[in-house]
Amino acid sequence: MNENCTISVATAEDALAISRLNLLFNEVDESPQAIAARMSDPACVETVILAKIADEAVGFALVRVVSRILYSTPHAELTELYVLEEFRQQGVASDLIAFAEKVAAQKGALSIIVQTGDDNLPALALYKRLEYEEYDLVLKKRIF
Repeated sequence: MNENCTISVATAEDALAISRLNLLFNEVDESPQAIAARMSDPACVETVILAKIADEAVGFALVRVVSRILYSTPHAELTELYVLEEFRQQGVASDLIAFAEKVAAQKGALSIIVQTGDDNLPALALYKRLEYEEYDLVLKKRIF
């Protein structure tokens, strides 16, 4: 836990900071306006969580919680997690994950999944330290 870090659900007003962090993380240059519009869309199933230190956005996480037809509880997935390099190894990622887990639980999920590259050793170590277990195999197919 990082005592200097504030974790909260982001609002559309945070879209500029989210856009900047997303460019660094995913190399995707989405405008703050486009991000704010998607965040404000009532059909959006992801919650953006922002980490700030001294009012500077230093990381984010996104958690997706969706209802399911065949199960009584929703599906929850940590879809994104990023912390600026200079703020890593300070508990920020762990704080973001803990907050995402709380969001998922508040929405009725009983578990949460995360996908990461099998070569992303720092992320794998973090998730395992936080008691995440290997669960399934993910396959992908391009459809266009």
